Amino acid sequence: MKPILLPIFLLLLFSCQQHSEEAIQATKEVHLLDDIPAFTQDSLVQVVIEIPTGTHEKWEVNKNTGQLEWQKINADSSRVIDYLAYPANYGFVPQTLVAEETGGDGDPVDIFVLGPAVARGSILEVRIIGMVRMLDSGEEDSKLIGIDTKSNILNVKSIEGLSTGYPGVLEILRLWLENYKGRGKVELGTLLEMEYAVEYLKMAVENYQKELAEKT
Repeated sequence: MKPILLPIFLLLLFSCQQHSEEAIQATKEVHLLDDIPAFTQDSLVQVVIEIPTGTHEKWEVNKNTGQLEWQKINADSSRVIDYLAYPANYGFVPQTLVAEETGGDGDPVDIFVLGPAVARGSILEVRIIGMVRMLDSGEEDSKLIGIDTKSNILNVKSIEGLSTGYPGVLEILRLWLENYKGRGKVELGTLLEMEYAVEYLKMAVENYQKELAEKT
């Protein structure tokens, strides 16, 4: 790396880390899973970003505390993806549950958000355009695909539109998902359009509400 570029790179890296820390700090008083509605009044979806575009650290929400935590492998180490960095912002939709009773992993709905990289802990308003079906160790772990409302590709409104307007994006996502845990670890299914993704999301909201009612 050229000498003049190194300070700029370090400054950008520090700035990104600082913004992530600020975003996480700003949500300390909020239970990110329970306190934020899945849908806005404008029928957009709210998403909490766990992993920004271009990073490798595997963070996730703690379902008890509602805070983001770096996923532990054991007491001495935390998980880092042993593959190329995340190709898009990655997070979850609050107040959702992919129920184990229906073959899910017991976690909230996962989602890739296309758009500029944002800080970890950011809460975005997102328009869903579709989903990719996926099984991880035999459990339902499908991924929604959405567009950040601040993205410059906001005009994309469907999987077909993304494929036509931005060739290769879906292929990148699928290739990454097929390999980031190692070959053969996950099983990818078909790409589905927005209507199916929204129904999947609504079912996950119902699962969350059902579990909440059983606890109270």
